[in-house]
Amino acid sequence: MLFGFWETSKAMKAKYKFYPSSRLLAEAFLGTIAMNDLIRIVEQQMQHREFRGIDKSLSDIRDADFTLSLEELNAYIDELKTLMKEQPLRWAIVTDNPNSTALSMLIKQDPFFDNRVQIYNTVSSALQFLGVDIAPNHLIRNQYFTVE
Repeated sequence: MLFGFWETSKAMKAKYKFYPSSRLLAEAFLGTIAMNDLIRIVEQQMQHREFRGIDKSLSDIRDADFTLSLEELNAYIDELKTLMKEQPLRWAIVTDNPNSTALSMLIKQDPFFDNRVQIYNTVSSALQFLGVDIAPNHLIRNQYFTVE
């Protein structure tokens, strides 16, 4: 479970919070995630004015079960590349299971993401890569957004 304190709901797909002073978006994906869920999550995040100010992203996918086909994953990667060309960022993915690690590796293997994406099994390591000075147990404690 993300940072050990998030409550989960069967309908909830993601929780996220912007940290403008650190230029960070921290997010967690929960439960079964399909392509339409990913699209909805990113679209909702992009509607926030804080989104344009971020240059770092931490994605905790340890509690997610992605159900994307290879074609959907490739389409998602292409959309991310388009987005990141407009708004470059460093991306840390936190995972601890074989399926989400494989998905993360497929993203990282794209030459576009080579120096921008790293995969970790702890939030502390991910924050260190991003150069963010926030204690993992202080992330997303309150005033976060949800996607159901």
